[in-house]
Amino acid sequence: MTTKLLIAIIALFTMPFQSAKAQSPSAIRDSSTSVVGKWAGTFDGSSSGKFELVINQDSNRKLTGQVIMLADDGNRYPTDLKTISWQNGQLKASYTADGDDVSFTGNYANSALKGTWKSGDGQDSGTWQATR
Repeated sequence: MTTKLLIAIIALFTMPFQSAKAQSPSAIRDSSTSVVGKWAGTFDGSSSGKFELVINQDSNRKLTGQVIMLADDGNRYPTDLKTISWQNGQLKASYTADGDDVSFTGNYANSALKGTWKSGDGQDSGTWQATR
């Protein structure tokens, strides 16, 4: 009876720590599955507008994606991402639009991605945010 009581007490004390470890913010922040999917966003700065960001992950856990610029007239202008990475809670990606290289970085917090963008020459820049 004493052994069963001791095991029950140990289980009660270790279970909360195990579940806390499984739910740790760094584990969620570093999981690429937290950014995979379709995002709707806005950007501002040197220029402003609306966009969609689609992030995919293949069976080898490689990220790919597309930025779709949304024009005021309803037209959609998709562009494949040249680079994309999700590391230490930070998204980094780049694409080419109208001959200009554009890069952006962002962080995931409170169910949203937020960050900054800049053109290749650095003269155009601003902020962006996106939600699902």
